[in-house]
Amino acid sequence: MSEQDKMTEQETEVTTSGEAPQEKKKQEVPTRSMILMILAGCYLLYTGYRLCKNVLDGVEGGSWGFFAAGAAFIVVGAVMLFVGGRNYLRREKEKHAEQEAQAQIIRKTQPAEEKKTMSIADRARLAGGLDDSEETETQADTEKEE
Repeated sequence: MSEQDKMTEQETEVTTSGEAPQEKKKQEVPTRSMILMILAGCYLLYTGYRLCKNVLDGVEGGSWGFFAAGAAFIVVGAVMLFVGGRNYLRREKEKHAEQEAQAQIIRKTQPAEEKKTMSIADRARLAGGLDDSEETETQADTEKEE
């Protein structure tokens, strides 16, 4: 049985069992590809600019065909730069929002620690208690030595 026949059998099994077929997830473009698209867009903009500039400056060998190619490069480069930059910024915004949502969930699940404040009188009693315990320890040590 060929792979295509197997795939059609699986699709018919899913539809006959009454379950809705799973929605295909939108495939995301990797960040690396977006960065390469941005770089390629910049390169095409530069190349198109140089081609047009050479024709306008009257450099030897520059013809209006090169000007048209340069203009096309500029348009394609600008589109690539725009799409790559927009997708990259959108991805970064989604990552930031996801991290913020996770941090907010963690904050909600962890109980809020109440800050216990001590009055000056409580601190004095505590410090006084420490002094008393030190004195009794030193007295006990001197009694043992005798």
